[in-house]
Amino acid sequence: MSENEIIRIRRKFILVSTLSFFGVMLLMGLFIYLFSSVTLGNEVRQILDYIIENDGELPEKRFMMRDTIKSDERDFRANLEYIFGTGDLFGISQDYLYTTRFFAVIYDAEGNVSEIKTGHIAGIDTEKALEYADKALAGYFTYGNTDRYYYKVADREDGGKIVVYLDRFSQMYTIRRIMFSAMLLVAVGTLLAFLLMRVLSEHVVRSEVRNIEKQKQFITNAGHELKTPLAIIRANTEMQEVIAGESEWTQSIMRQVDRMNGLIQNLVRIAKAQETGGGPLSDINISPYVEDAANSFKPVAVGEGKSLDTEIEENIVLKSDEGKIRQLVSLLVDNAVKYCDDGGNIRVRLSRSGKNVLLEVLNSYAEGGSVDYSRFFERFYREDRARTIGNPGEECGKTENNGDRNEKNGMEYGNPGSPAKQRSGYGIGLSIASELVNSLKGRIGASWKDGEICFTCRFPVKN
Repeated sequence: MSENEIIRIRRKFILVSTLSFFGVMLLMGLFIYLFSSVTLGNEVRQILDYIIENDGELPEKRFMMRDTIKSDERDFRANLEYIFGTGDLFGISQDYLYTTRFFAVIYDAEGNVSEIKTGHIAGIDTEKALEYADKALAGYFTYGNTDRYYYKVADREDGGKIVVYLDRFSQMYTIRRIMFSAMLLVAVGTLLAFLLMRVLSEHVVRSEVRNIEKQKQFITNAGHELKTPLAIIRANTEMQEVIAGESEWTQSIMRQVDRMNGLIQNLVRIAKAQETGGGPLSDINISPYVEDAANSFKPVAVGEGKSLDTEIEENIVLKSDEGKIRQLVSLLVDNAVKYCDDGGNIRVRLSRSGKNVLLEVLNSYAEGGSVDYSRFFERFYREDRARTIGNPGEECGKTENNGDRNEKNGMEYGNPGSPAKQRSGYGIGLSIASELVNSLKGRIGASWKDGEICFTCRFPVKN
């Protein structure tokens, strides 16, 4: 895993954790608000029903408890009912006679006002009470709230109607204050959680980033250290050939030296591809670079009896880097040329599809239906039972980045009819391509259809 991937995972973790915390806190705040609103509504209905039953009056309310219920059990049950908004919430204390503010308007069977009761409220006179009552009668609902009041319209036994308005402004204000406080706590808590997770996650991944830096430093240092003994081995072997002439053994040594040099170059290249830095990305027209990089392999393809065609859409603009685009195309096309079926065809396509730019490299691969393409971009991956050494004598520049293939029973992907020793590689070329695509904020994948293997690079584009 590269440093960029660790940083990307850390950011995703912070985002997901923060959103999860925000969602949980928001649900808790909404639950508190709904619970308080339901409890208030239950209490209001009980008070309104009690006033209506007593024809617009509020007499003293007494409760008769069963003698079989003990006092402590009765108190416990009453507390639970009061907390959860069930049972009788009205009249628990005798102070309700002095704290309940309401007014009522009574109509007879003909719809005329027979009585207006405003003795339990100071801020409402008879004219205002009648205005509110007419508004309630004209409405569709028989129960609801308006301004600071809850109201209920009910039929009387004589055929008339009674309208009761109950003032619950203080309770409504308290619930709104609770809701505001909950939302404020959610916002502040989410911000604090985000900052805390940002600090802690940085501390957690610091050791992993340090290990990656050490690994890259080790690869670079090891590459430099290994070049010296390889150079000595090559020089000694060349001297041996001058003295005693070439032999099967000296040729084998030279091939292994070339192979080791190619492997070292690839390891150093992977380390550089994973670096956080690099050149800045800018909007450039990548079409000519893709065309030029692909066409440079046409002589190689023709020399091996294969054809190479390009389908490049003009003026494809992508936030990218010229060097990375050229290297990516070279890796994929070189890979396709080397492991294309004998007499097959290689195609390079560049197009725009919706909000994405697609770079596709296809080559003939008749027997690719049973290959696990999901693992092609794993470093040093080979799907084989016989890891035979290839042909290190090939030009390093053509082989060092193209070790990603499948070998089954000694056969390499793309040319099932030829022995594995006809191709060389290290299993890291496509891994480098994957790192390059990731650095350009894209995705890469491999698939097989109708006798062709296709490597697809998908890059998002902002309109």
